[in-house]
Amino acid sequence: MDRRAFVKGCVFGVGLICEARRVEAAPPAEYPRVTLADAAGAPLRPSALAPHEAYCFFYPYVSTPCLLLDMETPVPPALPVPGDTRPGGVGPRASIVGYTAICSDQLSHPNAGFSPIHYLAPGQRDALVRDRDRLIVCCAHSSAFDPAAGGRVAQSPARLPLASIVLEWNAASDALFATAVRGPDSFERFFTAFDRERTLVAGPARVVPLSAYSRKVATC
Repeated sequence: MDRRAFVKGCVFGVGLICEARRVEAAPPAEYPRVTLADAAGAPLRPSALAPHEAYCFFYPYVSTPCLLLDMETPVPPALPVPGDTRPGGVGPRASIVGYTAICSDQLSHPNAGFSPIHYLAPGQRDALVRDRDRLIVCCAHSSAFDPAAGGRVAQSPARLPLASIVLEWNAASDALFATAVRGPDSFERFFTAFDRERTLVAGPARVVPLSAYSRKVATC
């Protein structure tokens, strides 16, 4: 690597950390506590989730898509930047995590017809990220995020991690809940860019495979 490229990379890295610190310093945004439900409307059980399959639900607004993943192994709380703790996994194996499916770069997101966002399960490969897997990848502009590390940026151009959906698991009832959002709040940008409904989710949030919500899920 030549000196100019090295300096440019250092400057970018410092800028990313400073911006992330500014955004991540805010406390979790509290939204209504909602039950996660299966496609039939019954409370979603962790055992219903296939490991490493991407599921879609909407939270905290009825128009803001999220991803739910069972990473199969425990996901500890993460530190995307010094001093900021992201929630770890929940469920019997502490392996279930949730993130907004709105890319922090240019707000690309799934819709019913097409999803530029997808998850690379173990052993799957994309040209954009080469030999890496277990990443949330946005094919629109090549950004990638690590769901086992608080949604941190694994590949630019994104500068900020995905916002985490704070989840709870009630061991007695075996029910899952979404309770808050932690990280960069892109919702106002999202509503400004797209004419979408701003209504908060009031009842159970139904969870379906991403491939069932979007007729076509991108690979890149």
